[in-house]
Parts: sequence; C-alpha cells; structure tokens
Amino acid sequence: MPFDILQVSPDTDFDELVRVEWASYEQPYCRLIRLFFPILSDGPEARAASLKESTERQLSWHKEDPTSRWIKAIDHETGQIAGAACWHIYEKNPYSDQSEGECTWFPEGESREMANSLMGQFLTPRMKYMAKPHMFLDICFVHPSYRRCGIGKLLVAWGTEKADETGLETYIDATEAGIPLYEACGFVKASRVDFDASKHEPSQQWKDLREELLPFSFWPMWRPVRGTNNDHKMKPWEQVA
Repeated sequence: MPFDILQVSPDTDFDELVRVEWASYEQPYCRLIRLFFPILSDGPEARAASLKESTERQLSWHKEDPTSRWIKAIDHETGQIAGAACWHIYEKNPYSDQSEGECTWFPEGESREMANSLMGQFLTPRMKYMAKPHMFLDICFVHPSYRRCGIGKLLVAWGTEKADETGLETYIDATEAGIPLYEACGFVKASRVDFDASKHEPSQQWKDLREELLPFSFWPMWRPVRGTNNDHKMKPWEQVA
C-alpha cells in the first residue's frame, strides 16, 4: 500500500488530522491524550467540544510557531490521512528564555495545577539534555487501521533525514509502544521517567484527576548526528549526570 509524505495544509487538513490523532491515542488507550485533550464535562456534547477546542489549539500552535513542521502520510489510493507527525527544527537553544508555560486548556484551579506540574515533568529532561540546536519529534501517530504498514518509520525518517542534512541531533519523548520504532531509527533511550502527582492531603478532585491521568511513563530518546554513535560519544544525560 503506497503512501505519500506531504506537508500538512493549515487551511484544509487539521480537522481530519486531529480526528486521526484522537483515534490513534484511544486505540489502544493512552492516558497522555487527556493531559493534552481533556473532556471537561459529562454532557452529550463534551467530547465534540473537546475535539473542536483541541483542533483549534493545535492549529494555533502550529501557525504561531516558526519551528513547527507538521507532515502527513496520505493513503495514495483513498487520499485519507493515515498518520502524521509534528517536528520542530530548533536552530538555537529553545529553552534559553522560555518559561514552562501554562496549561490554559484546563480551567483554573486544581486541574490546571496538576496539568502544569505534569507538563513541567515533560519539559525538565528536555531543558537539561537538549539546551542546544536540535530537531524534536513532538508528536507522531498512525491511525489504527494503518498500523504495521511502515508509516511510522516514514514519518520519523522525514525528520532524521533533515537533521542529518543540517548536522543536528534529534530528540523524542517516547512512550513504551514507540521505543522499538525509534530504536530502529537510531535513537537510544535514557532511563524511564514516571509522572508524579503526589500531594499532601489531596482533594477528591485531585484524586479523581490523578486516577484519570496516571500512571504514565516516558523515555527521553536521543539520536546523534547521522545516527552514528559509539562508546566515545557521550549521551546528553551522561553529560549532565
């Protein structure tokens, strides 16, 4: 089954792209989806409202960020989006003057407090290991009906080829399911990072949200320039250990 790797069109693609994104993170279910795309009520329209908001927000992030490169894998026969990835090309240290940010898609209060804490736990390894020019694979997903067709490798190769052309290292925060793909593409992993949402005397709201979002673990992964690593090349986490 042939696939074309193309740049995403901000004007026409994001509605379909985000539907594919949701399907990929829900089959099988990955708790990370509700950190980025929470469903904030129990009403019949809550899911549709969250899908709409997450589409608009990701489109806004893309348009406002000059480092953002969304690519899509298109089924050559049907024209459908089979998978997509968001790469960032950082020509300088992206963390030199950047705060951790605010998870404004959560309402103010304990839910946002927890989301901010968990997002900070994502950012901390990046700020330690990759405070330099590099390429970063922010998002990579494949629709369940198109898995095991080689699409993930195509989406990763798009970025690693650009990294090799420009002499940049590459970085990923990987879930357990993605590790075999990334290792096959030349990435090596650091130690597992487990999200921590512990709190002294947590409220029931905090407990409920913690149960929804956790447990969740990820692995920082790094690929040297041109994927060439040897015993003499220190990994980023070894340099800051």
